[in-house]
Amino acid sequence: MNNAMTFPPIEELIPHRPPMVLVDRVVQVNGLETETAFLVTPDCLFVAHGKLSEMGMLENLAQTSFVFLNYFFIEPDEVLWDKKKDNLGVISTILDLHVAKLADVGQELHTHTLTELVFTSDFLKICNIQGTISVDGEVALQATMKMLLQTKDE
Repeated sequence: MNNAMTFPPIEELIPHRPPMVLVDRVVQVNGLETETAFLVTPDCLFVAHGKLSEMGMLENLAQTSFVFLNYFFIEPDEVLWDKKKDNLGVISTILDLHVAKLADVGQELHTHTLTELVFTSDFLKICNIQGTISVDGEVALQATMKMLLQTKDE
């Protein structure tokens, strides 16, 4: 896993579909770290008064983390998220949150996550995620959260 990888379209890496997609592209997956980018558009569900809300930024962190899970927990030629499976991913706890500023429409989020595996089984993954969102080179949001992913075969 490194930044020389070519990544598939984001719809192949996360279960979200428009208008809930808050990641445009994967920049890199390297070890336990993931970086993504997202351009804030006026039609985004989490935009109000020309700004992306805190909830939208947290959702962006969660989707960035899901990209990581797709590369870390899978076997070669296997996908973590599969349309044929009943998967559920949730932010279970926000342990720490600092919002320095909200992104404006037209700005691009650069999101960096560091994921620590807490628990894994065939049907459940629990991770601690430390995330930072930068806008125009400045930290806009920092958060630590716990994410659960439940996977269930058909």
